[in-house]
Amino acid sequence: MNNSLIKSTVKLISLSAISLALCACGSSSSSNKTNVISEVNNFPSVIIGQVSEVTSNAITINSHTVPASSAEVELDGKNASLSDIKVGMYIEVETNGSQATEIEYDPLLKGPVYIDGDTLSIAGITLNNAQNTNFSQGELLEVSGYNDSTNSIAVTYQAVISNSQEELELLGNISNLNTQSGTFNLGDLLINYQQAEVEGALNNGQFVEVEGVLNEGHIIATEVDAEQNLNFNDNTQTELEGVITFVNNDETLITINSKWQVAINDQTQFEDGTATNLITGQRVEVDAQWQQNNNQLLATNIEFDSSNTDPSVTNYTFSVSGQVSVSDNIATINGNNFTLTNQTRYEDGLTAQTLNGQWLELEGTYNNSQALVIEAEIEESTSTLDLKGNVTLNTNNQAEIWGYISEDSSLSQFINQYVELECQWVNTNQVRACVLDD
Repeated sequence: MNNSLIKSTVKLISLSAISLALCACGSSSSSNKTNVISEVNNFPSVIIGQVSEVTSNAITINSHTVPASSAEVELDGKNASLSDIKVGMYIEVETNGSQATEIEYDPLLKGPVYIDGDTLSIAGITLNNAQNTNFSQGELLEVSGYNDSTNSIAVTYQAVISNSQEELELLGNISNLNTQSGTFNLGDLLINYQQAEVEGALNNGQFVEVEGVLNEGHIIATEVDAEQNLNFNDNTQTELEGVITFVNNDETLITINSKWQVAINDQTQFEDGTATNLITGQRVEVDAQWQQNNNQLLATNIEFDSSNTDPSVTNYTFSVSGQVSVSDNIATINGNNFTLTNQTRYEDGLTAQTLNGQWLELEGTYNNSQALVIEAEIEESTSTLDLKGNVTLNTNNQAEIWGYISEDSSLSQFINQYVELECQWVNTNQVRACVLDD
């Protein structure tokens, strides 16, 4: 088993089950009854997801109850036994089709907890559903779970770390990069990478995974990974379960759990919904195929979770069109900065080197400090602009969105609102006739 690939995959997917071969599900078992495990020979080659039950001879993950009495078990890089696996952990199970051969667990996060009232976070990532058992500021915590929005994790398993010198594992988007001092921030946490082994290019906004130790309130990194490689074989069939955290305007690209980008085309089938139900916060199960030539996952089927009846339309996604200038991985429109990252997807033959001076549509997610571009594509028509974001008052007391002001005051009705608008472009940074985009 490729440990580095597994560790990266476990961190990035969360709440997903990846099948290297399509399969039928095994039957469930109970620790309070005589175990009955189906005799099957078609478990997926690899199953990744949340543990729902563990018995003395089997493990249940993503509705599969897999015989596991003879499996090799590894927890956080150390040899372990089946009894060490806990409900709620996100694990990877390799099978031979009929039983588990290897089981590996690696935490999503291991780091110091920051406490702000009732909110807990690690490296700027909010921990939703975490059990606050009288943590002290800076106490070390191990977390397993899945990303349910930008800078937010739904915790399914947690454990206090008692060894202050234990190697920590963090992930997030770089901010405040200082190449001279060899430091950057992940949220509120300072990372010193001077002595670290670095894979990939480090830039503000880049998504990275960091390993290191805590030293006087900051992290001394030993490894920093900024590469985003799926390393699937061509036509690999996958199954992803999770939460939609981004949808582009034409509903041809979604992101699952803030990490997995999945393309959608005319052949994609929908169950219990249609493309109009692709909303941030919606739980889905996605069957997809890895396309090596296009470097993408293409959805063949998307099933909507019927129990998720009220998905939350969140205000951390954006859309903006305009003439772009680019410098040092920052695309600028009307004085607003949008960060190009190692997760940015370029359409229409674009590359990071060909964006400058072009009229583009940028879509992505943002928080208080950075707008991260998920998709960049050529805007064919400049007569009408799709603008998604917050309408605010500028220093001249004018309503604006992403630097655009309305000559007819049509933006004024939306001040201090997060909206999706369709506006007519006039010139430079002026628009008119802005209305809600249904």
